[in-house]
Amino acid sequence: MMYFGVRNDAGQRLLDEHVAPACARRGFHLQVAPEGADRGTALAAQAVRTLLAWDGSVEGPQDVYRAMTMWTKLSPKHLLMSRTPLPRNVLTRHQCAPVHGAAFGNDVLGEWFDRQLARVAGEQGGEQGGPVAGASLPYWMFDDPADFFLSFRGTRQAEAEAWRAEFVARTGRPVRMVPPNEFAYPTEVVTQQQQWEGAARLMHEIRATGRVIFFPSPDYFTSFWTSTEALAVRWLTAAGRRPRRGERRLSEVRLLTDPAPEPLLGTRALTDAETARFAALINNGDPITSAPETMVAPRGPARLLRAFVRRYGYYREEFTTDAFWHLVRVPCPACRPRRTAAEVDWSAHMALPGPQPQTDAYGYFPAHAGELARGTIRCPSCSGELRLVNRRGVRTLWQPVMTTEADQDRPVIVSHPVWEVLT
Repeated sequence: MMYFGVRNDAGQRLLDEHVAPACARRGFHLQVAPEGADRGTALAAQAVRTLLAWDGSVEGPQDVYRAMTMWTKLSPKHLLMSRTPLPRNVLTRHQCAPVHGAAFGNDVLGEWFDRQLARVAGEQGGEQGGPVAGASLPYWMFDDPADFFLSFRGTRQAEAEAWRAEFVARTGRPVRMVPPNEFAYPTEVVTQQQQWEGAARLMHEIRATGRVIFFPSPDYFTSFWTSTEALAVRWLTAAGRRPRRGERRLSEVRLLTDPAPEPLLGTRALTDAETARFAALINNGDPITSAPETMVAPRGPARLLRAFVRRYGYYREEFTTDAFWHLVRVPCPACRPRRTAAEVDWSAHMALPGPQPQTDAYGYFPAHAGELARGTIRCPSCSGELRLVNRRGVRTLWQPVMTTEADQDRPVIVSHPVWEVLT
């Protein structure tokens, strides 16, 4: 095993008190990556090591992300743990990290790491014991998915939880509910890429369960997120769409507990163009396969790769612009749409508005990050003045250094303040 650790006091304690003893107990040979390890170190270890373990904590200028490669996200041989929330575009098969706004101690990470080694060693009961409270643990998605994904509006949280409790008690079948604030806060200022990153995470969840229950409410289609869940199910069940290799097809879609002839809340089917459009948006938002490096198309011999992946939507001009990756979008509560399922326009939902000062289909309007620090901003559509607050710190983004960049020493972790509209 190759271990990439953070060189600070907390990182050293994780290694000395948890990682090294666990490896010794389970018979894993531990090699610690040298100081200054880079992508070459990780790629070499990827080729010959059974496991690679990472301390992904971001606690200052020292971190492991300069050595990280896309294999960390794509290969199941990587174990990623962190005392701090992970960069939002980092999602791996085996990870243990707190949700945004929380933190973990080394004891939590050590327990999880020991379970992972037991699993790899083939010990009975390895990785069992339930999730870590407050953790961002996608293990359930890959190894132990729930029986159903429940699609509900956040304003109906209490009602949805009560229904789930009754359903689980009656049937014994687990139901996945995305916890509040897991992907975004209700009035958070986000980029377009961040919106579609959340959509891609929801797609992973829906694919994992293979069954969806809709919890309808009058305000269901006022939210980009719940509307996207309906759109995702539409896409997964689209006539003529070829499933991906290994994809778990949706086997059941319900409206609450009653099967219905048209369970998708009365929304219209997707056109062929809309089906292709959704796939391109998901591919460019997926935290497993995308990063800001996809803003720059490969050059030289790597142009062959660009030609191959363009069919999946990568490197299209609209997905490489500052408007997609960096221009923030502010939600205006007064301009949030009031619409029925029959009024949903999937093409408008999937449009990527540019920097023009107007609200989109869900009441978001563009702004430059520097404008948010003033604390107030005016909606270009309704002229209402919105108050902004940064009370939840920052979100981080992993931005690998490209080999063609002049500054090879720039930081690879970028921080962005979490701004919210006060309501």
